[in-house]
Amino acid sequence: MKSLTLTSTIALLTIGGAALAQDTPATAPAERPSATAPAGAEVVDGAYYTTSEKNDFLASQLIGSRIYATTAEVDTSKEVDKVTKDWSDVGEVNNILLNRDGSVKAVILGVGGFLGIGEKDVAVRMSELRFVKKAGAKADDYFIVVRGDKNTLTKAPAYKPMGQS
Repeated sequence: MKSLTLTSTIALLTIGGAALAQDTPATAPAERPSATAPAGAEVVDGAYYTTSEKNDFLASQLIGSRIYATTAEVDTSKEVDKVTKDWSDVGEVNNILLNRDGSVKAVILGVGGFLGIGEKDVAVRMSELRFVKKAGAKADDYFIVVRGDKNTLTKAPAYKPMGQS
């Protein structure tokens, strides 16, 4: 399982998208307003991060991670040492869908199929994912769980990028 931390992906994707969407010229460093950096992060000139925070992770750490589904309530405050018996392995994270403002619109899950054959992409809101800490693992190592069952995800409508049929 790849190491994960939710806050970083959202922060990095938001910062990157906001920078691309900006159409006003950059001001000189002396004119930039000071930004309040999140605790633990170092920001230079109010625009650039030089370190990450404890709960940060990169989008590349999310892509390829296994996804589990359960109809049971998921307690993210407790650590678990293994996949619980009521979790079904439903697929993996294939991609992340962003808005032009840089926010995460959805996580694209590859579900169904076997070894990639018969698999389809399903777009799920980021807010639907639960990150459950692995007991005894590194601080940023999580299981990713979505509320629902395997059948619901495999029957969900397929996600097709605009321009593809």
